[in-house]
Amino acid sequence: MFLISKYRIYFLFIFVVIVFILAGIYSYLAFTRINIENALSLKYFAENFLYYTIILLIITITIFATTVLKSKSIYKELDKVVELSRQGKYCSGDQLKKLGKLGGKIIDINSQLNSLNEMKSLKISSLSNTVNFMLDKSNLSVFMLDAQGLVTKVSRKLLEDLQVKENDILNKFAENILDNFNYSNVINELKKSKYVILKSPLIIEATDVKNDVNVVIFSIFNYRNDISNCACVLVSEETFQQLAQRKSSIAIQQDSKKIQTKVQDTPLYQKFTDLLR
Repeated sequence: MFLISKYRIYFLFIFVVIVFILAGIYSYLAFTRINIENALSLKYFAENFLYYTIILLIITITIFATTVLKSKSIYKELDKVVELSRQGKYCSGDQLKKLGKLGGKIIDINSQLNSLNEMKSLKISSLSNTVNFMLDKSNLSVFMLDAQGLVTKVSRKLLEDLQVKENDILNKFAENILDNFNYSNVINELKKSKYVILKSPLIIEATDVKNDVNVVIFSIFNYRNDISNCACVLVSEETFQQLAQRKSSIAIQQDSKKIQTKVQDTPLYQKFTDLLR
């Protein structure tokens, strides 16, 4: 099986047709212009040559039309396979076997991709179980958020401290359980600093639990350096004040650096004019 682009096959077909037509016409005219004694038989030969040229041209057009129709049927089969794969219904290579050697190659590629996806799934499930184990053994009251702000994992310590069940917090949006929580603002702040602190009432409707909590939110990045998850840790008032003081001191230092940079960037002429004033 040869794979060739549509434009090349069209160009080849048009070129062959033009060659056949020109060759037939030129040969017919050349034969009829020859002056010999048996001109009638020569004319008969020229007409037969033109006839066979037309027959050959029809065969060429038929082969081209059959090839185009076959290629369209291949595209339809591939579209059908893509649609079945999108719906999650494609589980065998029966449709691809109709495509011959091309289908066999696609089946081989698909099997390799399936094995790689299975390995990735095993790795992801292993990492997920590792996170669950660490949260169960952790002494921190923490819950994890995904990229949409949905609670995906909860530590055992947090459930014990709040005296709630896992289903009361799991798969809930953080904005629904933390009254002062705004996920978009938190993400924007995390892009500027390592963590975000906030005080907020914790509201769990299933148990009517309402507590004022101190939350420290840390960002977790993926390999593209985008925030993919957030770890929300409930801390004591003392720890919260220490982090708040540290955050404010860092902000003050940054402001002082900006002031120093502004003074250093002042032109020399401006400094002299300020002194003369």
